[in-house]
Amino acid sequence: MVARLATALIAAALLAPPALAAASERGASAASGAPAGARLVSCHRSPLLAARVAVVGTWMRPVATGRRLAVRLDLWQRLPGARWTQRGDVPGLGAWISPSDPQLGSRPADVFKYRQSVGRLAVPASYRFRVSFRWSDAAGAVVRQTAVTTAACREPDLRPDLVLGDVQAAPSPRGGALVRYDVTVRNAGRSPTPRSVVAATLPGDATPNARRRAVPRLQPGDSTVVSFTGPGCAAGAAPASFVVDPANALEEADESNNEVAATCPAP
Repeated sequence: MVARLATALIAAALLAPPALAAASERGASAASGAPAGARLVSCHRSPLLAARVAVVGTWMRPVATGRRLAVRLDLWQRLPGARWTQRGDVPGLGAWISPSDPQLGSRPADVFKYRQSVGRLAVPASYRFRVSFRWSDAAGAVVRQTAVTTAACREPDLRPDLVLGDVQAAPSPRGGALVRYDVTVRNAGRSPTPRSVVAATLPGDATPNARRRAVPRLQPGDSTVVSFTGPGCAAGAAPASFVVDPANALEEADESNNEVAATCPAP
């Protein structure tokens, strides 16, 4: 399996369309004297990509000379040890949004509320929203602008991580020229793994990864040993090789440590 760099993961994950939700209310009371505000409503953390979501809620009301309302949301991201950078590849962000009701904002008591979520957040990283507000007069001229930044949604890497350790190869108790290969599988991640398999390609096998052994559910830090019996190999020949989660069905913190080869020739 191919290792995936953190930056590539984040760029790809944020290309998924965000879930949108907008609401408008007339006559809502403001919590303070400010004409607009925004806050991070929720930050869902999960080992699953589809369940990692940041939600921002915004509100604005008319000002004396500006009754046309518009809001813009931008997402900023920070990788570990790096500076905040603006994401420009998230659909639905970076554009000015006005109330669907064109009359909303024409009365002093009106309040325009807007909520938006961005899902499939890659990890590890932090995310925050920069929310801009704009008021225009009846002719469309901008009379006021302001912006606020929300608190950060910190997304730690909670994914599991199946790791194959060194292979112990020894003559099989079954005798002959057979070799027993003991392969250690460990969960080095921060959440449990589901049941998985280790696939093996032993010397002389016509079909790669045809031999399979089940791997039980592993809690973080737990390990298990799976065994295969088959021929050893001569010096210079391809050694026995093993791969856990061969179908790449599990999203892991590190995809580069799922394969291992035995020493050849095996004892």
